[in-house]
Amino acid sequence: MSSKLSFSYWLRKKLKSEKKAKIIVLGLDSAGKTTLMKYVNTGVFKDTVPTIGQNIDTVNFADWNITIVDVAGQKQFRFLWEVHYPGSSAVIFVIDSADIERLPEARDILKIHVFNNPYLEKIPCLIIANKQDLPESIQAPMLIQLLGLHLEMKDRTFAVFDCSAINGTGVNEAFTWLVNQLEMKKG
Repeated sequence: MSSKLSFSYWLRKKLKSEKKAKIIVLGLDSAGKTTLMKYVNTGVFKDTVPTIGQNIDTVNFADWNITIVDVAGQKQFRFLWEVHYPGSSAVIFVIDSADIERLPEARDILKIHVFNNPYLEKIPCLIIANKQDLPESIQAPMLIQLLGLHLEMKDRTFAVFDCSAINGTGVNEAFTWLVNQLEMKKG
């Protein structure tokens, strides 16, 4: 085997074995998307400001090199979401589980942009029930019922995790589930 062929073979094998993923993070404004991503990246809570446009960052989690695209959730920025659908390995949808009044809006946006999205239909969906540190938050089992996830997502790979992006509760477990899903798809 020539050195040129062996290098090419080695490079293809190396690239194939690399664990890379692109994850898009969606949700309504003020749900805690950016706070969650900063926590995943640094392991500590950091004050954030509302995202204008998008934040793109790369984190390493469980031997995976993950590009995270955190897109603003305000109505006027949701058109940006569509740009990031193609090529996504997974989607994270963050819900402010303490904002009861906006749950119907979150359900509708989740249905339009995730459930009924052909680009996202074959990839895992991690739903974060964020702000569990607040006393009025709704926990995952009730959120599943209120949002109709048990009906809408019955043919999809998804999970709902109770989390607090401020203190990190549930974040590691949620991302471990997500990486396990990526591993299964890769294998």
